[in-house]
Amino acid sequence: MKHTLLITLPLCASALLLPGCRDSDAERAERAAQFTTATKPAPNPQRESLESLVRKDLHIPTGLPGAPKYELYSEYKGEDIRQVTGVSGRSLLLFFTAPWCRYSDSMRRTLKTLAEEEMGNIQVVEVNADAFPVLAEEFALTKVPTTILYTEGVKLRTLEGSKGVDDMRSFIRNVLTNSNN
Repeated sequence: MKHTLLITLPLCASALLLPGCRDSDAERAERAAQFTTATKPAPNPQRESLESLVRKDLHIPTGLPGAPKYELYSEYKGEDIRQVTGVSGRSLLLFFTAPWCRYSDSMRRTLKTLAEEEMGNIQVVEVNADAFPVLAEEFALTKVPTTILYTEGVKLRTLEGSKGVDDMRSFIRNVLTNSNN
């Protein structure tokens, strides 16, 4: 009994320190089954285009003449993930979320605010892990929300849990500063 308590106590304490939502394999499989049917094929990223991410009515200064206009915050719709993460000229936050996770809502507000305040230096693409379970598995997600920082198509760092705007801004700056050294 004492050994069980000693092992359980640190695990419970560490679970309290990192906010986020975890689910069991059975729950994950059950949600994945909701989106997979014999009549509904998986999304084909080869047929999808990134045109849905481009806004025609908004110009974000990128410093490059004729640079495309794009959404600061958008939802992933099944595009080729390499095209999404391979953006140049700005940092990309690939944000994995789930509709049932309350921490995802908090982080969504944080990332929308951050994207607007950074004026085009950061783009956020939200991925619903329940709607795209194969992609979530490819990125080896163990928790939502999970945010992955990319720059110039290179994955720099993964952050699990929910953070505030100032914490995210300093996280990004620290990672980008350390990766340039």
